[in-house]
Amino acid sequence: MKETLTILHTNDLHGHYDLALRQAALIKKRKQELLDQGENVIVLDGGDHMDLSMNECLATSGAIHLEMLAATGYDAMTVGNNELLRLPMERIRELSQQSKVPWLLLNIEEADGSQIGGTKETLLLEVGEHLKIGLFGATDQFEDTYEKKHGLRNKNTVKEIELAVEKLRNDGANLIIFLSHLGYHTDLGLTKELSGLVDVIVGAHSHTVLNQPEVVSDIVVVQAGSFGKYLGELKVTVDTDQKKVVNHTGHLTEISMDDVSDPELIEIVDRARVVTEKFLSEIIYHSDVDLSHEELVKLMANSVKDFWQSDIGIMYGGAASNGVTGGEITKGDIVNACKSMQSSALIELTGEQIAGLLNETLDEEITNRKVYGNGFRPQGGSIGKLQFAGMIWTQVDNNISDIQINGEPIDFNKTYTVGTGMPLVYEDVSGYPSVKGNKLIDYSKVLMVKDIFIDYLRNCHIK
Repeated sequence: MKETLTILHTNDLHGHYDLALRQAALIKKRKQELLDQGENVIVLDGGDHMDLSMNECLATSGAIHLEMLAATGYDAMTVGNNELLRLPMERIRELSQQSKVPWLLLNIEEADGSQIGGTKETLLLEVGEHLKIGLFGATDQFEDTYEKKHGLRNKNTVKEIELAVEKLRNDGANLIIFLSHLGYHTDLGLTKELSGLVDVIVGAHSHTVLNQPEVVSDIVVVQAGSFGKYLGELKVTVDTDQKKVVNHTGHLTEISMDDVSDPELIEIVDRARVVTEKFLSEIIYHSDVDLSHEELVKLMANSVKDFWQSDIGIMYGGAASNGVTGGEITKGDIVNACKSMQSSALIELTGEQIAGLLNETLDEEITNRKVYGNGFRPQGGSIGKLQFAGMIWTQVDNNISDIQINGEPIDFNKTYTVGTGMPLVYEDVSGYPSVKGNKLIDYSKVLMVKDIFIDYLRNCHIK
């Protein structure tokens, strides 16, 4: 017996709401067209629907996304790093429990071995007369980040997939779909191990635009870019007796701001924006003068020094995109200037390393380095010049001398504590050679740099 199934798929929306309004309208329209033709159809998302760099997501702690996913008619989603990484663990549990759309995750668990909140390892969907679709999801584990940040526990991804497929096959599944938030190249690398287990990989994480499906080791691999710019459509013909895909076609449909918006999602987003406006209007600081970008970043360096009670604070220019206008400064002013989502870190550097950083921040080849990943927003922005708190020095042209830390001459052999942001922990991320060999002491598990900065300004009475 042969049955066909159309999979409408999206991934990595990252809170691009205006395009989401149009993407949802297209999903609903296309789904109804297929149903009217008597076709089987499901709607799937590969994760990173949320993004706390977007004000509406931040103000609602992700709740807007639960409404959007349900209203659009998704059947399942996997969990991306933006669902897992930036929210407190309790909120992650709440969202996954409250979601009307199942969150699929099998390669990360609670410390006690239980599922995280309302997440599920597997899902079995019965569609049409004979189709039984087995689904599961996995996400990039970011090495041991989730273990350190949330106290979670990583599981062996391939082993868990093998167990999931065995369970789903025993439950009667004749089509296996893997919702992967591992990235395109990782997906391709896994196909050899997953051949004979998985029929379709709906990918995400790498924001890859696959205009046509790829077939590797008999697995059909798809991915639909990012930011709501595309809707993926994959049609598979399944031999339900042989339990395999015997034919497939697929494509992406590009979405633009000229396309029609979905009224239901307009209402959801508009309500969220009312909440957002109130959230961002809180006055947190007063300045009699405008604060330049450099001055704002210097204040951020002060805030992380204060937070960690460290010897010095260092912040990179890319932590903020611009300065702010003087007067009553609101939470929204800071949030809009500081889109990045890096965690703050406490590290140890020698005096020699600190002096090296001071000199390197004069090197435009370093300061103009583009940064991707690690919560950096906007992706591909420059790391920027470093600003220091707790330090003074003499500079003539590009020559730096007489460095002092907290009123004392710098000791090049002494180890100092430094409050900073996570990108500066890693030489390959920041591009600053002198951070090589630093010792990571601690990092904020819940608060981002901008959260620490906002709290600092609230309690700061400098005018």
